[in-house]
Amino acid sequence: MKEIVLFGEYLLRLTPPGNKKIMQAENLEMHWAGSEANIAVSLATFKKSTRYITSLPKNDIAEAGIAQLHRYGVPTTIIEKEKGRQGIYYYESGIGARSGKVTYDREYSSFSLLEENDIDWDEIFNDAEWFHWSGITPALNENLAKICLKALKIAKEKGITISADFNFRSTLWQYGKQSHEIMPELLEYCNVVLADVDAAKLYFNIKPEENNLVESTCSLLKEKLPNTKYIAMTMRYQQNSSNEYVGYLWYDNAIVASSKYKIDNIAERIGAGDAFMAGLIYGLQEKQPLHEVIEFATACGVMKHFVTGDMNIASKEEIELIMQQKGSGRIIR
Repeated sequence: MKEIVLFGEYLLRLTPPGNKKIMQAENLEMHWAGSEANIAVSLATFKKSTRYITSLPKNDIAEAGIAQLHRYGVPTTIIEKEKGRQGIYYYESGIGARSGKVTYDREYSSFSLLEENDIDWDEIFNDAEWFHWSGITPALNENLAKICLKALKIAKEKGITISADFNFRSTLWQYGKQSHEIMPELLEYCNVVLADVDAAKLYFNIKPEENNLVESTCSLLKEKLPNTKYIAMTMRYQQNSSNEYVGYLWYDNAIVASSKYKIDNIAERIGAGDAFMAGLIYGLQEKQPLHEVIEFATACGVMKHFVTGDMNIASKEEIELIMQQKGSGRIIR
């Protein structure tokens, strides 16, 4: 079976327990994270053949992280670095009106020290049919932007399907280049993108119609990205204390929308986009009808709201149950 290859930084997440703020915490819970790693775990759980490419230092902490990936059946290609450290981020969980807060501590990580010739993309792509990356990686430094471009060129030459998540992070992009200077060129190689309105405006300087955000954003993006075949988006609508969550998939000048899900009592919002992306890749690779693709992807995103940690470890059967029950959460007996 051909592989889905994913490339990105693998991070250790440290979180105060019990919705505490870091200033209150006497200990921190460990979780493993990273957008592409999260997607790889979901796809492996769906029985898809994956390979995760990253760089880590040679130490016990990194070994623990690799073991977590292997636990979920994700094969890895690790570029080990003698120098550098494990990238970390701290997360204060949001609750009620209090927003969640991310603090990155990833400077001088092994991944950030990768150089253009450290990865043999020709060899890695020999067994690949799909390549996924996100806007987080080229945001870290110019070398990683160049590595992404090299990978994309080789993937395109080999006829590999390429997907990306726009994933703009406002606290990154600190190396003298702005996102709109880098991302458009990289996204031109993509067949499938997961976009969001704000990042689309920033990357491409587009002005969608406020009363028709999804359709107009997708149409304007298609003009900027002629090679892109599928554009996906999720929208979260606030209704009093509840969230309404909907997925959209644009193809051939038409949009397919998912069912609407009401989301209350959220356990964790982190990773919902990655869960959605995994469902999208799964459905498209399985060549499902587009209405089934967007229903499955959206149900993956819904499920992640009720799974603690960054990774959506729900099985395909659990996702399908959400679709059948329309998110009611009835007990299985």
